[in-house]
Amino acid sequence: MQINLEVTLEKYITTHDKIKEAIKDLSEEEKSFKPSPEKWSIREIINHLCDSEIMAATRLFRIVTEDNPLLVAYNQNIWAQTFHYNEIDEELGLLIFGLIRNRIYQILHKLPPEVWIKKGKHSERGDVTFYDMFKLYAEHGESHLKQIQEVIKLIKEKS
Repeated sequence: MQINLEVTLEKYITTHDKIKEAIKDLSEEEKSFKPSPEKWSIREIINHLCDSEIMAATRLFRIVTEDNPLLVAYNQNIWAQTFHYNEIDEELGLLIFGLIRNRIYQILHKLPPEVWIKKGKHSERGDVTFYDMFKLYAEHGESHLKQIQEVIKLIKEKS
């Protein structure tokens, strides 16, 4: 397993600020704009990131403190619908997302190096290391940042 920790840490910690900057001038209507019925709005993406980061913290903490814990998957689309992601405050969601990322980032610097290869078992992905899951979440945030940027581009094109 090749670990490029510095790049992954950088991706992980900078995503929140990049999202905050990208959406700072958007109206409430623009944040609720859905590119199509099956695609998420910016508000939905941010609220998804918030809840996903809560799951990330739980999964990462369990890998560190338990022996090969089962990491249960969830259906993000059901969560988005059930928890009304397009109707709840994305500013609070973005704040929580950033706070959790900062907390995890701070904790990571206190953990011993062997933590990065500790394992868990994801219900869909199978065996994963702490680093695998951390990298997944770093890339997850970055991928949703790109998705937000694409929605903003569509908003600007239609206005």
